[in-house]
Parts: sequence; C-alpha cells; structure tokens
Amino acid sequence: MEQVLPLLKNIDTSLHYYIDEYGAAIYVMLFLIVYFKTAFVILTFLPGDSMVFASGTLAATGDLDFKSLVMLFAAATILGDSQNFFIGKQLGKLKSNNHFLERITSAQSIGKAKTFLSDYGRIAITASRFVPLMRTSVPFVSGYTGYVYKTFLSYNIIGGLIWTAFWLTAGFILGNISWVEENLFLALLMVSSTAFIPAMVGFVKQYKKKKEAVA
Repeated sequence: MEQVLPLLKNIDTSLHYYIDEYGAAIYVMLFLIVYFKTAFVILTFLPGDSMVFASGTLAATGDLDFKSLVMLFAAATILGDSQNFFIGKQLGKLKSNNHFLERITSAQSIGKAKTFLSDYGRIAITASRFVPLMRTSVPFVSGYTGYVYKTFLSYNIIGGLIWTAFWLTAGFILGNISWVEENLFLALLMVSSTAFIPAMVGFVKQYKKKKEAVA
C-alpha cells in the first residue's frame, strides 16, 4: 500500500515511466483510476483531468493510442458516475431506517438538493466534471435525492464524452509542443487551473445577486 498510493498520486506526471514498466497493462490502470475516482466520493484524491491530459500528450508522441484512450476514459467516467449514482440511491433508501444517516442529513438539505437538481440538474450533471469536488458529489446527490436515472444517464453520457474529448484533445494538441513535453508538470498545472473557472464565474454571479438583493 505504501508503494501504491504514491504511484496513483503521481501517475499523471510520471506516466511515461509507467508505460515502459507496465506495457499494455497501463490501459487497465488508467481505466481503473478514472473509474474509482468517479465511482467513490472518498477517492477524490486520485488524478483525473491531469492524467487524461498527460495521456493525450503521450498519444501525440505515439506512446499511447488516442482512439483507445477515448473509449477507455469515456467508459470509465460514465460507468463510475453511474456507480456513484446507485450508491447514493441505496443510501437514500436506507435513510428512513438508518439513524446515522438521519443525523448527518436533514430534510432541509435534501430539499435544497432536490430543488437544485430540478432546476439545474441537466447542466449540473454535464458540467460537474469540470468543477473540482462537484464531479463526485453531483452523481451521489442525484441518486440520493431520487433523481430519474434515465435522465441522469443521458446527461452523464454527454458530460463524459465532452470531458474526455476536451482533456485528451488538449493534451494531444499541446503534446506536440516541445515546451509542454519538457515541462509537463507546469503544463498540467496551467491547464488544470482552467477547471476552477466555472466555479469562479458561478461565485461571482452569486455574489452580485446577493449584493443586488441587499441593495
């Protein structure tokens, strides 16, 4: 375990070394990392955007197959979010008979989540992958609050395809730039920071609304 955790945390910046070491098995590792990150809320520390981006840069150099990565990452994140949804759904069913869940949740908070998903659910499901922490909480809350799975799945698929295409393509295009290849860590940091833009825009909008309401 002491060796596994450092590997998982640093696989995005050291992916080219692991390709040489594990060969074709690297595809299985990449699938599982994305799947577990999206399927379980407690595993949010696993790399996501940065790893997909790094995979795209290595696809540009021919070390990985781009088409295989598209199918692999899309399937992993879509299946992972569906798993997360059903975990939330099962916990939602247990709430009425589980005093522990009743203590950590409330009718008010669940009501707010239901309203949020009712008003913005489709956008939230699709765009949540680009917002840190939200990418795992939205599928869980969707299941927990009884969101219709058929609708969730449709926008889960759309979000998964957009997320995969964006980060892989960004990595593939920028991977052909020598500076990116030589400074992969800085490139990952710069590109990953864009994930905070939607959250910042949302915060500014909410702040302006509150300010206008007070005025």
